[in-house]
Amino acid sequence: MWTNWKAIPYFAGLSACALERIEAAARCHNYQAGALIFAEGDRCAGFHIVLEGLVRIYRMNAEGRLHTLSLLRPVSAFNEVAAVDGGVNPFNAVAVTQAQVLVISHDHLLNLMATERTLLSNYVQLLAHVNREYIERLEDMTFRSIPSRLAKLFLYESTYAGQIAEAPTQLTQEEIAAILGTTREVVGRALRSLLNAGLLEKRGRHMYIADRHGLEWLAEHNTMPAGVAES
Repeated sequence: MWTNWKAIPYFAGLSACALERIEAAARCHNYQAGALIFAEGDRCAGFHIVLEGLVRIYRMNAEGRLHTLSLLRPVSAFNEVAAVDGGVNPFNAVAVTQAQVLVISHDHLLNLMATERTLLSNYVQLLAHVNREYIERLEDMTFRSIPSRLAKLFLYESTYAGQIAEAPTQLTQEEIAAILGTTREVVGRALRSLLNAGLLEKRGRHMYIADRHGLEWLAEHNTMPAGVAES
């Protein structure tokens, strides 16, 4: 069972007694790469936290097209809304790699929050943060250019968990297109424009951040840095 409970933001500041109650209520599940964790529209699967591996959150449209909502690494939570209201799962979750996931059922979660005020406070604040992220993503899709959204995605991927590194994104162009709500061809053109502008560089099959400040400018201002022409 997971031992570093305080590394999970939802459980920060809880007493040792409260953490013992959470551990008693939680269950750990291991998944092979490609395994379905839960399906959209099925009965509430509860509150989930990625402990190890990579998990994809996605939806499918009527034509069967997959739209990736998130790619989650430790210690990210998901299915927070359904876990509280008890409704059906709003999306699909699948293990991209071998993964270990912590699960607390809807009933157990409500019982814990009813008696642990710190857990309730943490949960409400983090749920509000999730809502803000979705609003920001909607604004990005409405008002930002693909290169600007792509810059934000690269910065997010490479600084995940606060680790600053000029590392390549782990996403394919198809996955990037699904997250940004566009096509692979549009993503390919945007990547070339960032390469030509010197904001990214290609080594082998991977893209690396070459100019972090330039990417940050593009992500914040929705325009290329001064002196750089978008091609």
